Amino acid sequence: MEDNIAAGAWHDRARRVFGRSWMHRDKGVTVRLGGQLPAFLAEYLVAAYGIEEASRLVREHWPTARSIHRLKYQLLEEGSIDLLDHLEAMVNLDEGRTVGRLTAFQYTCPVSKEVLENWPDLFSGGLWGRVRLATHSETMDQEWLSLLEDDRPCKNAEAVDVHDPMVVEFVPCQVSVDVKSFVLARSAFSSEEWIDLLLASAGYNPAWIRAQPMGHRLTRLYLLRLAPLVERNLNLIELGPKNTGKSHLLRNISPCAFTVAGGQATPANLFVNLNTQAAGLIQSRCVIVFDEVARVEFTRNQATLSLLKDYMESGQFSRGRSSYGADTSLVFMGNIEVEGQRPAARYRHLLQVLPDALQDTALVDRLHTFIPGWEFPKLTPEALAVDWALASDYFGEVLLALRDWPYDVTWSQVRKRWPMHGGMTRRDVVAIERTGQALFKLVFPDSILDEPVAVELLSLAAEGRQRIQEQLVKMAPGEFLSYPVGFEGIRSVTADTWNVETAQDRTLNQHPRSGEATGAAKGSMSADAVVVQVVLGGERTSRPIVMASDGLIGVEGAWQVARFYLDAHRSEFGLESRMRWDSLGIQFSGGPGDVRGRAELAIVLALVSAWIDEPLPPAVAAIGGLTLTGDVTTPPEMLSLVMAVLNRGRRTIMVPAASPLPLLEDTFGPQFPAMRLIPVASVEDLLRGAFRK
Repeated sequence: MEDNIAAGAWHDRARRVFGRSWMHRDKGVTVRLGGQLPAFLAEYLVAAYGIEEASRLVREHWPTARSIHRLKYQLLEEGSIDLLDHLEAMVNLDEGRTVGRLTAFQYTCPVSKEVLENWPDLFSGGLWGRVRLATHSETMDQEWLSLLEDDRPCKNAEAVDVHDPMVVEFVPCQVSVDVKSFVLARSAFSSEEWIDLLLASAGYNPAWIRAQPMGHRLTRLYLLRLAPLVERNLNLIELGPKNTGKSHLLRNISPCAFTVAGGQATPANLFVNLNTQAAGLIQSRCVIVFDEVARVEFTRNQATLSLLKDYMESGQFSRGRSSYGADTSLVFMGNIEVEGQRPAARYRHLLQVLPDALQDTALVDRLHTFIPGWEFPKLTPEALAVDWALASDYFGEVLLALRDWPYDVTWSQVRKRWPMHGGMTRRDVVAIERTGQALFKLVFPDSILDEPVAVELLSLAAEGRQRIQEQLVKMAPGEFLSYPVGFEGIRSVTADTWNVETAQDRTLNQHPRSGEATGAAKGSMSADAVVVQVVLGGERTSRPIVMASDGLIGVEGAWQVARFYLDAHRSEFGLESRMRWDSLGIQFSGGPGDVRGRAELAIVLALVSAWIDEPLPPAVAAIGGLTLTGDVTTPPEMLSLVMAVLNRGRRTIMVPAASPLPLLEDTFGPQFPAMRLIPVASVEDLLRGAFRK
């Protein structure tokens, strides 16, 4: 689908409809203001005071690593100081006082009662603004007052008696919005124009996005990044390569989004500190972003995970003797290696890049949507080259206000028009509804639907949950079965999930070579395919050379069992003249994991294939162990092992005859209709099934 949109026409309309909220986005503003301020704060200061005065305010009043001690010395010597900072109020019941935490100034001190009464949002995650700290009685400086606009609320100048440093004055640098006027403005634009307006206001160049391959789809994917701001308790994950802007958006668009980048995540800092009763991040922010989640250390894993799972399920959690509720959305972001436009084939499942503590299927099942970050192009200056858009602070506040915008009637009509598939779990339904409502509030805030676009958004909401469901099947096949997630009559696909092939896999699946066979190994977290390669060298060696990838264990034991059995039955299999142990090399690649009791059948096939110089049929794998007496043994984790080789494109799988064949067929048959299971009760069955003409 091609999108031809005349930007100039709708820009003029936006200027008429939004007035002062529609502004020129100068991307150099943040740089000229020091480069450390969030975009919404930099734009606010420039709009309120002009670039010269805003630059002076930042230069003189913004605490940085180089200026913080100068500012503290000024407070010590002069008794008062003006700052630009983020102020959050916290109540300490044990000490009977309320204190404020200044983020950039790195200081905690008392806050005057009048400041707390004027700005109650200081208790709900805090506000960005202009702060006056004082250590003695003083009258508010008139220069400070003169810098404020007449319509900006401010405390009357008066004497405040203090002895230790305390916050005596606060003026927020955040706007209040009329969300109704924003909703009414929607009717002035077509769907594609409105989407471009949203993208531009989020800081992206919509023309650049639409010029990319699959640009039309990309415009919808970029909107999905805004969903956690618009919808309460939406749990989202995005994995993709570096420099695609995963955290850029939320970090710069709203002061209510907090980023946890590395470090420790504990019950105290996430939920409630039992010692001080201070609210954690989940109670004080609207969105928590776990950026580069692989580096986040979840200390006291079991306690933290239990609280996370409880909260992600119900929006509630218990600490000590009390129960708490919150509506914070959680966003998990991480890097994943890609090959072309898809995740690297080495991943057994896409969530393998998460910390071990988060690779918990119960927690993963509570994620509502998965954004395929590998589809986003790398950010360039052109990607962020926005001329005109809604002011960042205004846009960020509007998105949060949409959380409270009534949408139940509209969504009930959507559900009647597009019923959901039967057989989905309650978590599937909740996930699709939250993601779908977020997208609809963004694109159709006035509840007037454009049906083709509505179908695209519903398909995207279903796709995000389907990808979660498919990863669960990979992580715990048998416990989780695959089925369609979404709406009747709306096609939703996740073509990136099942068949992930390396170059070696493509050869084995299409044009296998002699001496190669596929087995499997079981690691601590999941299973993986293992490729066994046998090569007959020209130079004589005293004994075979055995090599294995890092992380593969049990190789020597499995190889020796296969060797002993074949050596003892060489005449029975007609291999006397062909069997060679000297000048033989055998290499195991794949894993990590243990091959014992799982790859012996594959080792036998690779050896015989090399000796008779005949490759196995394409896309064949053999899973199972072998005893010295020739008994074929069944690994206990057959479902995971079969899933691992299916992921690598093998479709004919030789399994022990004692395997739960009906369960395997019921679990994987619907998703892999070309799958063929060959039961083998002996090595004779194995060789006959693999090499019969």
